[in-house]
Amino acid sequence: MTTDDARSRELRDAAASPARARPVLAHPAPARPAPARLTPRSPASVPRRTLLTASALVPLTAATLSACGLTGTGGAEPELRAELPRAEPGDPATAGELTIPFAARMLGALDRAPVNAVCSPLSAQVALTMLGMGAAGQTRTEMEEVLGGSMDELAEAANTLSQTLATVGDAEREAAEEVGGGELPEPPRASLVNGTWAQEGLEIQESFLEDLATWFGSGVFQADFTADGPREQAREEINGWVADSTEDLIQELLAEGVLRPNTRLVLVNALHLKAAWPEELTRQGGTFTPAGGGPISCEMLHGMTVGWYEDSLCTATRLATHGDQLSLALVRPERDLSSVLDEWSASADDPAAGLAALLTGLEDPSEQVQFAVPALDIGWDDSLKDLLVGLGMGSAFSDGADFSGVTGAPELAIDEVVQKAVLSLDEQGMEAAAATAVIARETSMPVIEHEITFDRPFLLVAYERATGAPLVAGWVGDPTQTR
Repeated sequence: MTTDDARSRELRDAAASPARARPVLAHPAPARPAPARLTPRSPASVPRRTLLTASALVPLTAATLSACGLTGTGGAEPELRAELPRAEPGDPATAGELTIPFAARMLGALDRAPVNAVCSPLSAQVALTMLGMGAAGQTRTEMEEVLGGSMDELAEAANTLSQTLATVGDAEREAAEEVGGGELPEPPRASLVNGTWAQEGLEIQESFLEDLATWFGSGVFQADFTADGPREQAREEINGWVADSTEDLIQELLAEGVLRPNTRLVLVNALHLKAAWPEELTRQGGTFTPAGGGPISCEMLHGMTVGWYEDSLCTATRLATHGDQLSLALVRPERDLSSVLDEWSASADDPAAGLAALLTGLEDPSEQVQFAVPALDIGWDDSLKDLLVGLGMGSAFSDGADFSGVTGAPELAIDEVVQKAVLSLDEQGMEAAAATAVIARETSMPVIEHEITFDRPFLLVAYERATGAPLVAGWVGDPTQTR
């Protein structure tokens, strides 16, 4: 067995073992580990930079980053990282429970105009939690209310889910090695990884770097967002990291222009999963009736599964996958999509209702189901800014935002949150990916909205502001003629 396989088995055992599990919600977050030892990397590996004040941080040693999804495109490692081990995973079930309320609220708040939509509330929740660990005051309070837990609870849950997903398919890979593969389906795999990019010279708080290392397995890459060329290079690097982390399913997460001269921090979460059905489905021609329209022809996938749920709003089943660690819930509304989404959002905090009740009910394997579902290959992307403000996170986007736990200066606010997601279903299985970027700007630096060059004759007026009285006025037709 390889070293990576041994580590994966350790993580799987840790996630499954009650003796080692730490609750996420029942108790306060564990005490912060011992302070990070922050040491410079050798001059041969890291160019000297004027990055932080002498009393703050210097470039750090980065170890075992590729295992946590931290390496950038081309194998580059983050310039900054606290020398702390990643925390052991807690209770996977409890961590999962913490994701459901925000998922229900986000689904309910999505723009319903698109005919198809696929998103990842989890990816958004994790990316926002990364930045939220450095939030304070009203900003932190609002973020916690919207995201559905304290930042410490959310961070521990993110860590547990990331390490649990990393073990998906380990048993199937070991079984395939023992029998030489043969006719077994492809082993499933899943990943939830994080990356952070900060403006060169930005002073990062030590505690924030410790949180990134402990709970998100993340260090900080340096970038220059202030100039056009380097900013475009940073955009390409981040997009490349996302593409690598999602098996090239998510391309161009950051569109041209989304990064600006006052961008100071970009925090990214990337999610990928791929799983085969236990048995290949059959494909046949069929029909599908869109809302407000007549039947249209489409390819349908047919098969058998177990798991059934029904309430006044919907009926549902779940499609199991090879290894049964990943499932796909399929939900048919009794009336329309909006009625289900609205009720899920309204009951987001009730573990016995809405989305939580449906996912729990589908775990009963006592009922067999014959199903037919369209073959799919859909994608979606949008800004989550208005959605998050509408849910109550307005302070984080305002000039009064408090992210003092990230950097002492300058002051930061969230400028934009963008997400892309894709999902495909065919006879063999399902594959999905999503990525979310939280972009923070400097609030003390004005956004450049206009440019003007006085390179032809112009007027000028000197005036007293309190009275508005012009004091000196004139024009310039040739600045080379001097007195």
